[in-house]
Amino acid sequence: MKKQATNFQMAQSFHMVCVVAMAKNRVIGDGNDLLWQLPGDLKRVKQLTMGCPLIMGRRTFDSIGRALPGRLSVVMTRDKRWRADGAVPVASLAVAIDVAKDWLIEQKSGENRIILFGGGEIYEAGLPYCKTIEATFVDAEPSVGVKFPAFNSQDWNDKLLQQFAAEGDIPGFSYHHLTRKRDALSLN
Repeated sequence: MKKQATNFQMAQSFHMVCVVAMAKNRVIGDGNDLLWQLPGDLKRVKQLTMGCPLIMGRRTFDSIGRALPGRLSVVMTRDKRWRADGAVPVASLAVAIDVAKDWLIEQKSGENRIILFGGGEIYEAGLPYCKTIEATFVDAEPSVGVKFPAFNSQDWNDKLLQQFAAEGDIPGFSYHHLTRKRDALSLN
């Protein structure tokens, strides 16, 4: 039986934000880890996600190695026995969204963002719900790896925030804020 929504819950509007780092060819990782270490990028991710629930897949969680402080880790997994300290395992995106919304309501912080945090299958399932994408575009083209889902760039307004030139072994990269031109699927 579904819980009765309070007036506060009905008035609160939630939206999903995708946070991703991807290469020119949309590669986001090798299935277990990131393919690059970019100065300042982890600090930016922390800034973007603090106080928010993160929806991610189990391999993404495992690659991080722990639940990130100040955020809820909602981990989508097919393994019903999987458990990790500080993580809430779920079997579907719908349940992940409900868990994330409930957590935000409990926090009473006024925060309304749910972060889509990867990997590839999670991005594929959740991208239609995202109003914004906070992207780090990396000037690299790995030959193999997990890819971010194909999306039509014409459907998004792209604002370049900052650009960094390649330096030594570190590829060039840039921060972008993309907003969907049309409405995303509703989370409410």
